[in-house]
Amino acid sequence: MDAQELVWPAALNDDGLYRRIFRALIAVGASTDEASDALQEAYEQILQQKAPPDRIDGWLFVVAQRRWRRQRLRRRLFAPLAAARAQSVKAHEKGTVLSEVAKLPMRQRQVFVARHVLGLTNDETARALGIASGTVSATNHHALQVLRERLGGDS
Repeated sequence: MDAQELVWPAALNDDGLYRRIFRALIAVGASTDEASDALQEAYEQILQQKAPPDRIDGWLFVVAQRRWRRQRLRRRLFAPLAAARAQSVKAHEKGTVLSEVAKLPMRQRQVFVARHVLGLTNDETARALGIASGTVSATNHHALQVLRERLGGDS
């Protein structure tokens, strides 16, 4: 084991480092819970790195901010679906669109809601979900095919 391999993760134990990045995430708009979750994920990711980044604080901030933004966007993507589900008494009845969408696999459900409820483009959906644009197209196609079959629509 290299001496650097032992030393650089120890730099992450600095409480001041965590507090600085935590405050920076709050400053850009994250709630305390969101900042804590995003920063925890960033710490997990940096510990998987073989070599230290040039600036640990900058790396952690950028990664934590990306995680926070991705989670925030996903929550915004699914808020309309959750609200519609809560307001609809018929949501659990067999044959309704909403109940059939709820039965789709998670990835198909995410893509379907982004494309057809929020009206995002393929590229916007791909960026929001962190997947390739071609994957969005294929997943959307499969979701629509399943919904057509279940709801008895035309092919």
